[in-house]
Amino acid sequence: MAEVDWSALDDILLVEIGRQIKLYEDFAAFRRVCASWRSAAPKENFRFKCRMPWLMLPPKQCSNLRDFFILPEGMTTRHHVLPEANAKMCYSSKGWLITIAPNLSMDLIHPFSRAQFKLPHVKSFHNWRRLAMPNMYAAFIRKAVLSSNPLFTPDYTVMVIHGDIGVLAYSKPGDKAWTTIDTWHGMYFDVTYYKGKFYAINSQCQIMACDVGGDNPTVAQQVASTIEFAPEKVYIVESSGRLLVVMRKGVDLRSITRGSSKTTYGTYEFEVFLVDLSTNNWTKIKDIGNTSLFLGHNSSMSIKSDGVYSKPNRIYFTDDCVEAYWFKKTGGKDMGIYNIEDGSIEPYFWGNSYNRLTPPMWVEQAFIK
Repeated sequence: MAEVDWSALDDILLVEIGRQIKLYEDFAAFRRVCASWRSAAPKENFRFKCRMPWLMLPPKQCSNLRDFFILPEGMTTRHHVLPEANAKMCYSSKGWLITIAPNLSMDLIHPFSRAQFKLPHVKSFHNWRRLAMPNMYAAFIRKAVLSSNPLFTPDYTVMVIHGDIGVLAYSKPGDKAWTTIDTWHGMYFDVTYYKGKFYAINSQCQIMACDVGGDNPTVAQQVASTIEFAPEKVYIVESSGRLLVVMRKGVDLRSITRGSSKTTYGTYEFEVFLVDLSTNNWTKIKDIGNTSLFLGHNSSMSIKSDGVYSKPNRIYFTDDCVEAYWFKKTGGKDMGIYNIEDGSIEPYFWGNSYNRLTPPMWVEQAFIK
């Protein structure tokens, strides 16, 4: 059989094929074939602007393959072979995986291009022995966030919440050790990158700002707080240039009936607050506009909704009940779509998603090169 010269395909045909591709990752792969295909598929031709994150499912036992659930298509697809992530604890930020191996080494891995960068070892954290906990490589890091995509800039920072008391630390390319943020007023629950700084929220519902590129990179400044809430789970996320705090209810284990030893759990409500950092005003809102939030294990992100593939004013959430994963071995079932306006919940995934090391998590689609 004669070999096909893919670069010789008719330009008009290539342009039309490119315009029919609906998934951003497929469009990126189309552009990577050769120079003529990339020329026939300029970024402006991608019509389906909603870049919904994919749900990365837990790995099959002893397998290097990872499955991704694609919400717009309502299907599961087996994507790239990822031996770099096998048997490791995984976190997700800006389309990258932050991994921790049983030997406590850490890496940044891009699941689609398979680019990889080393991160400082867990044992390079200040006072890591004092902060140590059971199942170190699976539980020592609580959250990991990138400031920017390492494929596009060498000037990026990784911020993590770590240890049994939830401390902040960061590393930059070339660092041999993690640098601790000294300011701590309570366990940090979540952290996000917003307008050039990292913003973290702790168990006291205080929001702390960290300017790791400023004059005092190891100091966190309190910029907002409230005493009205005692959340089970709290997220902080940037959305359309605004800073939102989201409280989640029902994520912890609770008795089925009063006095019963049998437990259950399941999300039943989210509360969304718009935070004005200049006035410390927390406004509960029922409308986040033409956007959707994707929340869950190490994932707090917002995307523009197109009304077709992603529904506006919704929260897409994954299972965040740590106790269910580790002690009950029943995690991975509390996943759905929450309507912020009326409080209704609908499911989106019914498969088996239990895995203590890598719960289901949102991964942003690859960027076009």
